[in-house]
Amino acid sequence: MRTKIMYTILGYVVLVGLVFGKALFPDATHMVFGDDIHRQYYFYREFFNTWISQGIFPWWNPYLFGGEPFIANPVVNIWYPPNWLFSFLPLNVAYSWHIAFHIFWAMLGMRIFMIWVIRERGEMWEIGGWISGVIFGLSGFFMARTFAGHVDVIAAASWMPWTVWAFSREKKNIVIASVVFALQLLSGYQTMAFFTVIAVLIVAVFESVKQRSARPLVLVFIALFIGVCLAAIQILPAAEFFGQSIRTFEFPYVWHSYGSLEWRSLLQFLHPFAFGNPYTYIGPPPNFIEHSAFVGIGGLALAVLGLRKSLVFVFIVVFGIWVSLGPNAPVDLQKLLYQFIPMYQYLRIPPRHLILVVFGLAGLAGIGFSMIKIIWLQRLIGVIVIVELIFFARNFIEMKPIPAARHDRELIALLKQDTKPHRVLQNFGVWVTPRDALDFDSVMAYGIQSATGYDPSILRSYYEFIALASGKSGKEAVLDVDVQVPYLTSNSATEIDFLNIKYIIVPAAYDSFIGNSRYRLVREQPTYRVYENTTVKPRFYFFTDCGKVTITNYLPNKIELTTDSTCNDTLISSEVWYPGWIATIDGKKVSIDKTKDTFRTLFVPKGFHTIIYEYQPTIFYFGGGISISTMLLLIIFCLRKPRA
Repeated sequence: MRTKIMYTILGYVVLVGLVFGKALFPDATHMVFGDDIHRQYYFYREFFNTWISQGIFPWWNPYLFGGEPFIANPVVNIWYPPNWLFSFLPLNVAYSWHIAFHIFWAMLGMRIFMIWVIRERGEMWEIGGWISGVIFGLSGFFMARTFAGHVDVIAAASWMPWTVWAFSREKKNIVIASVVFALQLLSGYQTMAFFTVIAVLIVAVFESVKQRSARPLVLVFIALFIGVCLAAIQILPAAEFFGQSIRTFEFPYVWHSYGSLEWRSLLQFLHPFAFGNPYTYIGPPPNFIEHSAFVGIGGLALAVLGLRKSLVFVFIVVFGIWVSLGPNAPVDLQKLLYQFIPMYQYLRIPPRHLILVVFGLAGLAGIGFSMIKIIWLQRLIGVIVIVELIFFARNFIEMKPIPAARHDRELIALLKQDTKPHRVLQNFGVWVTPRDALDFDSVMAYGIQSATGYDPSILRSYYEFIALASGKSGKEAVLDVDVQVPYLTSNSATEIDFLNIKYIIVPAAYDSFIGNSRYRLVREQPTYRVYENTTVKPRFYFFTDCGKVTITNYLPNKIELTTDSTCNDTLISSEVWYPGWIATIDGKKVSIDKTKDTFRTLFVPKGFHTIIYEYQPTIFYFGGGISISTMLLLIIFCLRKPRA
């Protein structure tokens, strides 16, 4: 048995090595390409590593969107053990190994699950399970998302076969199932965990019907509940953040169904590049990545061969494709789920259900492979499947310079020259060329505070404030721009001043600030211009201007001020209000008020005072308490003496 396991692991390691090649050992100036890695995730990890090296755990991020929670942001996932790799290895190396590990983990999990599914001994069955793992891990779903840089999606999806296996075994162990599910929740992108729950429930329903008992379903719900409790340290803060974000807008169904598969999209199961590659894609929206689920021609043929042997896998595949088609299906199942299942009111882009299709097809392919009784034919088909998928997967592994290499160093120096707290506004779309000069989220690495950013989770009150300044309601604006704040013009001068925006970067071709005397042109390049706002307000000031405010210390979780005023007054700030922020005046706790329903304000008596704002996210203590208590109860449960 140990020998088989070692060969299984070694085989997958070799495959991953062949696919990633030199990307696993990049030089200091290059790294594996993934769009979201280079545009977002890389800078989050840099930010965390910078502050943790100074002995500060950065609960709060003051560098994006006027300030927002950092650890609570689902992008961070700091409680997931494999993510600690980013703190021990150079980031350009860590990302390659992180993705490679999870593709390996997806393969191994699928193999383990398939051995349980087949439930028979013998070389044929063992190899069939191994082939399932190859098809799942090197599928278009995982490899296209490697190119997209969807690190959290890959990590979470890699746990799908492990979770379904843990919930489906004949001798169910609730402890194992709940721990595996908790790890999937902690890995990030909880949508993948939700899709996994769908697969688990499908399997449980089939088992309940087979056993004529509700017991399999009951055990599933118990383990799911325990798993959520184990992951509460991440789930509760993320839920609080989500509840304060723009994702709470009620969007029309057309927004949720955007990007649905079209019937012609099914051609990509036969020819993955039928509509072009990630660079040249001209198929149905939104892009190549979201519609990629290729399992190989050989894999698809094996899946067809195994169709009659597993109704469960067939049901999972049909469900995944049906929902992915959205309104293009004969009956819009996506819309029915949207109307009756609360979670579906927050999901977007139906083809993300393709993970279920890939999972089901990989399972069917393993069964189909195991049905081939002629040894030489089986080995030939196995080689064809493996070679086909290796060549396919390598299309998505590219090396590019690390993100800092493309940034404009002179621009960064200009924005950092004023040491007083101020903000920058990158006033252009995330898809335009000026982004290369200074990525939205790269400001975290350079210590530059921005009034915008690149993230699908933006605090709703802050977003609505800027949307109104742009002339729209928040709900109207988010339908056009949902990963950054709406664009501002010179007509929004009052709000720009209040937000402490000193520098504005605009595309040269779309410049509404040119000729306005309030904004001084300080840098011009072929693709962008930089304006200095000459009427910017300070970060903190008194409403009646009856005194002086001095910032003595400014850290992610703590701001220290001194004030000296001749009258009682209100201390105004453009610092975003959020649960967990507390304030003291001369050591005495005081309540924080809100202005414009968004920003922190304080009533300050006249005279000289020391004011401290501090972020103490008690939601983490509450969630951590639930996680630790659940863990201890499970340990006690496991250590209890069996009855005589």
